[in-house]
Amino acid sequence: MSFCSQARSKGPAQVKSSLRMIQLAIFLSNLMLICTATVPYANVPVVKARPFQTVILPCEFYFVDDTDDLYFAWEKEQIIEEVEVDDIYAYVQQQFDFKEPELLYKFNHKKDLLEDQSWDYQGRIKIEKDGIPDGVFSLHLENVGFQDEGIYKCSALNPHGKGERVMKLLVNDAEEPQVQFVTVNDTLVAKCISSGWYKTPIITWRNRAERDITANSTMEILEEREDGSYRVTTILNYEVKTFEKYYCYIRDAKKERRPRTVYRKLSKGLSREYGEF
Repeated sequence: MSFCSQARSKGPAQVKSSLRMIQLAIFLSNLMLICTATVPYANVPVVKARPFQTVILPCEFYFVDDTDDLYFAWEKEQIIEEVEVDDIYAYVQQQFDFKEPELLYKFNHKKDLLEDQSWDYQGRIKIEKDGIPDGVFSLHLENVGFQDEGIYKCSALNPHGKGERVMKLLVNDAEEPQVQFVTVNDTLVAKCISSGWYKTPIITWRNRAERDITANSTMEILEEREDGSYRVTTILNYEVKTFEKYYCYIRDAKKERRPRTVYRKLSKGLSREYGEF
């Protein structure tokens, strides 16, 4: 008999009781999921990169000395973040939306197998072919962006053994374009040009001592897109010296959204009150 049929045959008090039982069942089901949920790869090595640059994710296995019967692959998973909450219902009623790992690179039977490679990484990934027979599978990722943040896993298998390397890639807020020395109006200045596009670009210049010298700089717009974002160039109008170090950083005032899966955990006070789940 359906719930609706039962509701018609019972009184209001019985219907309320049935609804409470359903709510309790949902509560317990969610609680079981939370009890078994863990945050994987919480303490893995971190690799940091700046936007629009190339980053190398290291991976090497000493049990590999040729490509006979060799299999290896690179995969990416989303970062899972823990957030403390003071609401027991927000904790219990959270939904777990774990995404399947993305395939970045696969090698088997002495050849690349890229048919299932994630679309976001096509044309941006390289592995040095000369290093493969020696077990060097380091991943070169070009034009890094905030969407590339994640957990990267390199796994390998052959008749001599198997292994796995896991690391977390984090991308800094600001890009760091190359600083050029040019002459403007018979004066030597430092200059850099953005690779990225910014709606509200913020420029920061620093010297070797990490002192902020931005007040001595100017910014010009090079290009504008229809969405209102710009590529810019900035010049340091300062007594620059070619043997000195100058650093140029460009970021957007609005922070980019970063891919994350959020896992809520009880605050310490509620954990003591309700006990450990």
